[in-house]
Amino acid sequence: MSQTLHDFSAAVESIISVNRDSEQGFRAAADAVADPALKRMFIELSAQRASFASEIQDAIRKLGFEPPNPLGATGTLHGVWITFKGAVLANKDHAALVEAERGEDQSVKAYQAGLAMILQSELQGLIGRQFAAIQTSHERIRTLRDQTAPPPPPAPAEKAPAETTAPAPASARPVAAPEPVGKT
Repeated sequence: MSQTLHDFSAAVESIISVNRDSEQGFRAAADAVADPALKRMFIELSAQRASFASEIQDAIRKLGFEPPNPLGATGTLHGVWITFKGAVLANKDHAALVEAERGEDQSVKAYQAGLAMILQSELQGLIGRQFAAIQTSHERIRTLRDQTAPPPPPAPAEKAPAETTAPAPASARPVAAPEPVGKT
């Protein structure tokens, strides 16, 4: 029983933490991009993840537990990385989308693991609804990332192989007639 309670607690903390991280990361992504539509999307996703974390914490309180309140330090660091990467790269919007998509990969993993550990039906329903929304945003970010990717560099021009004359195979070479033996 204690292992089950420990697993439950770890799963809940992981999901709350990934939401706090996403909240911070999306906020930094909004600051890093120039496109107004992307900025709006990142701000909305940041608010959504803050709401997701709060919803889970409220649900845990209703079950009689005190939920963890992780600070989202990983998200803050990820946000700093997004800002730095955006400052260095020419395509800031694409760079932010690449990092946001990587963050969504982590969210998907945390939710998948959490759904396997959380057995309480109401909480599992809440987590399942949130997971569906995360999968939708993950796909949306991936699509935008692909649309904003710079074109691949042109392939180097191939040189035509130089005309060389290779020696003829031994079977195609003329055979010299053997020298007569014994005639002097």
